[in-house]
Amino acid sequence: MRWIALAKAQLKRATDGLFPARTASPEPVPDALLVRAPTGGECWTCVERRQISWRITGCLGYPCSVLLERRTEQGKWSEAAVLASQVDPRALRASVVVPELPEGPYRVRITSPELPHGACSPPLTISRNGTVRLPATTG
Repeated sequence: MRWIALAKAQLKRATDGLFPARTASPEPVPDALLVRAPTGGECWTCVERRQISWRITGCLGYPCSVLLERRTEQGKWSEAAVLASQVDPRALRASVVVPELPEGPYRVRITSPELPHGACSPPLTISRNGTVRLPATTG
């Protein structure tokens, strides 16, 4: 049975160079923010109050801005309104009023100088009276 112990020792020496030893301390968690609400698919009405909520990892401390972006006809997103500014990210939410905007597809974007990329919600729709008018189809 000694030959098994010798083989294990040789195998360990051979593989130690290939696989670095694990460290006791885990990698630090990067600062990140994930939008929890809106969840997408909602229909918002102009001038109504809505709750935006998010989850953070890391230790974000710099104030955030909560923006509303509109999808252009080219499929890109452009800033349409600032819903809130100087929001403490540790609050994990902001109460906002939907501004008077043209009907159409929008998304919430939360930005901070600490985040490499802003966090976005899935698309939602803004309407004037709470109903969504679909474009006419020709057939």
